[in-house]
Amino acid sequence: MILIIILITALANLADVLLKIGANHAGRSLSSPLAIFLTPWIWMGALLGIAAMAMWVYVLGRHHISHAYPVFVGLGFINVTLASWFYFHEHISAPRLAGIAMILAGIVTVHLSSLASQAASPEKKAGEKRPAGEAATPPEGNI
Repeated sequence: MILIIILITALANLADVLLKIGANHAGRSLSSPLAIFLTPWIWMGALLGIAAMAMWVYVLGRHHISHAYPVFVGLGFINVTLASWFYFHEHISAPRLAGIAMILAGIVTVHLSSLASQAASPEKKAGEKRPAGEAATPPEGNI
């Protein structure tokens, strides 16, 4: 699960960077709705965003959102901050770096707890087919 979430996050964040580049290129012309349709960076960002969303729906159909979403969002904060620094030369302060380290620690904690709860759960493994009409219920104790 973690590898596909990393891929989805990378696609979604690349889409955000492309949208930012497109917005910078379009500049003041964004006041015209036509400018959005004439900027290739915006089109590429939108297409990558749609691809990331489709993959995310796949993950949500097979995994607990309470495990997948914190990893997705946390990696997003890290990726966007690093991309902002690299591509747009934005300053990253020491407190922001400390925050990134804490987010990374949280991602690892959520992922490890997800693995532990899957190992302890007698339910079907994520991704296995359920008979029609059988609802997917999270294990007791997980919120």
